[in-house]
Amino acid sequence: MTDLSAFSPRSRAGSARATALLSFGLVANLATQMTFAATLHEIAAEWALDASGSGWIGGIYFAGYAVAVPFLASATDRMDGRWLYVGSALLGAAASFAFAAFAHGFVIALVLRFLGGIGLAGVHMPGLNLLMDRINRLYQGRAAGIYTSTYAAGSAGSFLIAGLVDEAFGWRATFIAAGIGPLLSICALSLLPAPLFDRKPEHRRTPYRALLRNRVLIAYVAAFAGNTWEVFAVRVWFVAYLAWLLSLPGNHITLPALGVVSGVTSLAGVPVSMVMAEVAERHRRRPVIISSCLVSVATCLALAATAGGPIEIVLPLLILVQITSFADVGALAGGAVAVADPAQRASALAVYALAGFTTGFLGPVAVGNVLDSFGGAASASGWMAGYAVIAIGSAVAACAVWRAPE
Repeated sequence: MTDLSAFSPRSRAGSARATALLSFGLVANLATQMTFAATLHEIAAEWALDASGSGWIGGIYFAGYAVAVPFLASATDRMDGRWLYVGSALLGAAASFAFAAFAHGFVIALVLRFLGGIGLAGVHMPGLNLLMDRINRLYQGRAAGIYTSTYAAGSAGSFLIAGLVDEAFGWRATFIAAGIGPLLSICALSLLPAPLFDRKPEHRRTPYRALLRNRVLIAYVAAFAGNTWEVFAVRVWFVAYLAWLLSLPGNHITLPALGVVSGVTSLAGVPVSMVMAEVAERHRRRPVIISSCLVSVATCLALAATAGGPIEIVLPLLILVQITSFADVGALAGGAVAVADPAQRASALAVYALAGFTTGFLGPVAVGNVLDSFGGAASASGWMAGYAVIAIGSAVAACAVWRAPE
């Protein structure tokens, strides 16, 4: 039963505090996410990795997330999610510290990045469920949009930290610095306000077939899967592509550390995603998302057409795709929260995240395999094929939302 105090000014202040704290917690945990992508070109050279091997290490983090999220996200329907959050944050920190100390080749790196992904799975969607329990239901879509939009800030922050620390102290130090982030999120969690709703834990598992009957929810699940295929493929391969591009004759320009460049450009996606989520909340969600997806498809195809071209043309397109690929994330999450049954919300978010992070793993791996098949990471034909594959993600997302029931 809804508590009428949920509509008081005090509860609104608590909702704002919960949104700020859990959004900060998400950003802090994401500090570990892009450390490998930001230092990929150095690690690949040191360990003699080909594009396929690099793609596997870059993508396995998201596979760890996808494997764990059905169990960890839905568990918050049956237990206090704060304990799960703390344990998962500790795992994420430990995996990052261990990578700095023990990773010396493909196998150990693969295992540790997989464990890091599991750690994020116990924080990301469980954190969203903790937030929804502390938000007035009239504003849950907006709060979900803000929370999920800060994902780009965490991803960008991970690049920024890695770029700055790598330049000063080397790539191993980046994993030590990033591992501090999840520990800070535990401090933020201790300041959370009490829930607004007395939601009794559901001790039986939600039958997933009941979720599958919600056709609108499944449309958003499919759209998120397409979105993350593109988002993570763009982010994992951004630094490697830019490093190759700058090595070509006539393309040499002075830039900061490439991890910093990637972080700053992906950070630009945060306000855009928040604005798109707000526009979708106030107007019809479907045309907003479809328009955003089509712009991103066009940008990826432009990158494919200009692969290995002049830096003055390709660099602006690379910056743009960092923004367009993430622009609809907040609107998609707000839509999924809006159409999910509150009693089954954690399970619905588990399905949503499972689909998204499965393709988040497959996207970078697919690009790595395509690169090797079409001439390697030092060929224009390889990158042309790679960006054509990346464009599939937003095309699928647009199609899923277009076909969704009103």
